[in-house]
Amino acid sequence: MFLNRILLGALICFALCGAATAAPPSLKMDLPQTLSDSLPWFAIREVKENNPPFTRGHLAQMAAKSDRVAMVYFATWCIPCRVGVKKLAENGAELKKHNVQVVLVNIGERDEEMIRKWLEKAGASDFTVVGDPFKRTTEGFGLVNEGQEISLPRTIVVDKNLKPLFMLGQEGSDWPEVLWK
Repeated sequence: MFLNRILLGALICFALCGAATAAPPSLKMDLPQTLSDSLPWFAIREVKENNPPFTRGHLAQMAAKSDRVAMVYFATWCIPCRVGVKKLAENGAELKKHNVQVVLVNIGERDEEMIRKWLEKAGASDFTVVGDPFKRTTEGFGLVNEGQEISLPRTIVVDKNLKPLFMLGQEGSDWPEVLWK
């Protein structure tokens, strides 16, 4: 009888805890004032052979062919980033169907070979990947003040004209659908 009560109590606790830990939707955040109209100019490099430049102009060309572009900030050491990037890769067909381009922005890491291997393992090698080891976009976009670290993951979604539509602070149960809805 005592054991039955313990088991019943454990089942009730498990059910209540399970319901309480259901993933919430993605956290939308206020955009910084610097992003109210458009993304400012920036210049960083792609994470690929010969490290071609990736500037605001390159992003504008990409955006002109899309309905939206999601700039997804990540680091290979970030556990939520791993989950989010993997979900993006798994939903590549849906992203294409909804005309959403993804630019993965690696923050603070300089070992590009390690980044490429990590992306390959996550199945995300088809995305445009840029490196921002010196925080050109995080500080330049007003996401953090000079010398501060950005909380990851973070995503900025822009339209065809590079006007920021919204910013996500963390990915939730609606990830990546939130990118096209």
